[in-house]
Amino acid sequence: MKETHKAVFNFDYGQLKLVFHALEERKQMIENAPHLCHALPCMTPCFDWFEVVYYWMGLKLYDLVAGPRLLHLSRYYSAQESVELFPTLAKKGRDKTLKGTVVYYDGQMNDSRLNVGLACTAALAGAAVLNHAEVVSFLKDEGSERIIGARVRNNLSGKEFDTYAKVVVNAAGPFCDSVRKMADNDAKPMICPSSGVHIVLPDYYSPEGMGLIVPKTKDGRVVFMLPWLGRTVAGTTDSNTSITMLPEPHEDEIEFILDAICDYLNVKVCAFHYFDSLFCVCMLI
Repeated sequence: MKETHKAVFNFDYGQLKLVFHALEERKQMIENAPHLCHALPCMTPCFDWFEVVYYWMGLKLYDLVAGPRLLHLSRYYSAQESVELFPTLAKKGRDKTLKGTVVYYDGQMNDSRLNVGLACTAALAGAAVLNHAEVVSFLKDEGSERIIGARVRNNLSGKEFDTYAKVVVNAAGPFCDSVRKMADNDAKPMICPSSGVHIVLPDYYSPEGMGLIVPKTKDGRVVFMLPWLGRTVAGTTDSNTSITMLPEPHEDEIEFILDAICDYLNVKVCAFHYFDSLFCVCMLI
């Protein structure tokens, strides 16, 4: 996950608790690991004045909801200011002229380094950290049927061993339903797996220190472009998928991202420009 909170354009009253939780989590990550997490301004292009007012009011509401967890206040930039901040932004798109942009601040993190840092910190605190390990079954108390441990397989050596705990947490992400099935064969699925495809583009597609978010593409999905380690990451798709250990993006998903961002850029977007593609399986409840 390259962005620590992206719920702003999906905001509604039913998701208020989720938004509060995400804002608090973002604040804690930036405070605890400022070398890996930082604030990133994200620009939303507006091609008519209704969009300017709509997104400005929505993001000001977001500022209000964030309260003390707010990174920086959102603001409006004119079309000229926007192009100066984001040189590849098109002044004309969808047969309309750019009226300006609304910029809000989100959080960006180096997810892989943060995971390694968490594991190292846990090990320093006395935790036993294990990689390439798989839970194959649960150990239960014979009287109460309460889970008291797990049977774990080392996938490098193939050896299995038992481990015990007072509390067992199911943090298996998109695989959590299969873990729930281990505990209860009658457990009904609660996860709808969704594919998230990102493509890696050259650095000139986006300036360092500024992202671009299109909150509504032709089919209603959100697309973004973010600077990332000297490159530009563009995404994402949101479609049903199956859960596999090594998921791979489909060509039509890559084409969708390229087609969605080309309407907002003044540089030609070609399929042979992207260096790599990333695929993740998200879980929707």
